[in-house]
Amino acid sequence: MEKNASATGSVDDSKGTYPDVAIIDAAQETERPLQSTSTVRGLTLKHIQLIGIGSTIGTGLFLGCGRSLIAAGPLGSLLAYIIFCAICWGVCLGAGEMGSFKPVPGGFITWAGDYLDNAASFAVGWNYFYAGTMFGCADIVGVAGLFGYWLPDVTPAAWITMSIVIIFVLNAFHVKFYGESEFYFASLKIILIVMLILMAFIVMLGGNPQHDRIGFRYWKDPGPWAAYYKEGAFGRFLGFWNVFKIAAYSVGGPEFVSMCAGETVWPRRNIPKAVKGVLFRLTLFFFFGILACGVLVPYNDPVLAKAVATGVGADASAYVVGMKRVGIKVLPDVFNAMVITSALSCANGFAFVGSRVVHSLAVRGQAPKILAKTTKHGVPIYALGVVLAIFCLCYMQVSTNAATVFGWFINLSSVAQLLNYVAMTITTLRFRAGLKAQGISRHDLPWTTKYTIPYSWGCLVMLSLIVLTQGWPVFVHGGWDVQTFLTCYFGIGFVFVAYFGWKLWHKTKIVKTHEMDFKSFVPEFDALDEEYRAA
Repeated sequence: MEKNASATGSVDDSKGTYPDVAIIDAAQETERPLQSTSTVRGLTLKHIQLIGIGSTIGTGLFLGCGRSLIAAGPLGSLLAYIIFCAICWGVCLGAGEMGSFKPVPGGFITWAGDYLDNAASFAVGWNYFYAGTMFGCADIVGVAGLFGYWLPDVTPAAWITMSIVIIFVLNAFHVKFYGESEFYFASLKIILIVMLILMAFIVMLGGNPQHDRIGFRYWKDPGPWAAYYKEGAFGRFLGFWNVFKIAAYSVGGPEFVSMCAGETVWPRRNIPKAVKGVLFRLTLFFFFGILACGVLVPYNDPVLAKAVATGVGADASAYVVGMKRVGIKVLPDVFNAMVITSALSCANGFAFVGSRVVHSLAVRGQAPKILAKTTKHGVPIYALGVVLAIFCLCYMQVSTNAATVFGWFINLSSVAQLLNYVAMTITTLRFRAGLKAQGISRHDLPWTTKYTIPYSWGCLVMLSLIVLTQGWPVFVHGGWDVQTFLTCYFGIGFVFVAYFGWKLWHKTKIVKTHEMDFKSFVPEFDALDEEYRAA
């Protein structure tokens, strides 16, 4: 656990930030050895809130919406995203409770070891690292595809290299640089999604070059539901269910707030505030964002279908296809430029989280010790190097169809993300069970809600069903494909092998509820709160 930050700056409660956070960090760093293993609290409330938004809005929404629309139609994809956003909100409640109570490096990975089993911490940690790196790879592949919209003759390797270099620069120096970069990246994303929603509203009312009042025309013809694999009601259900895999790639937030807990200024105040904004963000951006897709373009549009099947550039976005259908000429280029920044932001975020995951595992003795080393600014530089090395898998795009590589990364990252959420809900339930067993009221927590337990149980059931069935097409007649099977179910086998392998080798035991530690660290964080209040 890192040292408490010594508050030397003044607190601006109206903004929820520390104007002099740089002074706080500088004072702390003078006491740190060059090769320490501790991180620095340099992320303020504005950083956490915008990082949460940045992790929510990305290529999954801007580019994945076309895949969702083709699979389930406008209504089917909208309902699937609403349900999955509700699942993420339920997971976020537990992350908020544990993050404000015990804001330590490693977030839910550390909590899994504290409230489940040391083997669970090992399995969850490596699974999350694997998920984050796959998400990052998918976003970098998206960046290369988006540049191909303008410069199709330039090799994707150039854009992949550029992306990796930018990510290194933004992550290698001080956590504040990452926080500030995400602040501006996320601000651009908000501008983009609001612009797209407004554009769709104006276009549907006839405010387009063709003066065509579209309305909800495409909800009538070809209709609100698309059939997937087979016709009829069952085919429509399969299309709807298939969207959950895409949604798992698109929607995020709880894990980012969790992983930032150990580097957040005044975590007991700022983590709950960040969590409270998740439901609003999810509802606003995904409800209206997916709704806009179904308004702008029909799910059977041949241009969209071809683009999704062959590439991951701007043409694979339902937004761009919809603009072109009504003759809008400038906005597609603006959209492409802003989505490039969005994709870079997401990859940047996953590099940050991936490096912190490996650092946390190394501190716990579950990864090579060298990966626990940090610079004098608290950056786990060796762990970052491992993440960037894995990002080099993106160069596969040079010799393979971009859409195929993108699809691999979506499958790999989606199932890993779903397993992360399963682990977070189980950890939340065990955390609450431990509090109950030791006679500690939930009202004694820094932040709590009465909906956490019912939401966690509901989320656990839904997530388990999605994990087990998200690769169903390979089991139907004529649908077997080795690559699809491996990318859909590799994550499950990976987690089981990691968990039972570590458990058998180290003979770990499940933590009993009455043995969970809810007290030893409390004085440290109480003192931290007092320092921030007194600043």
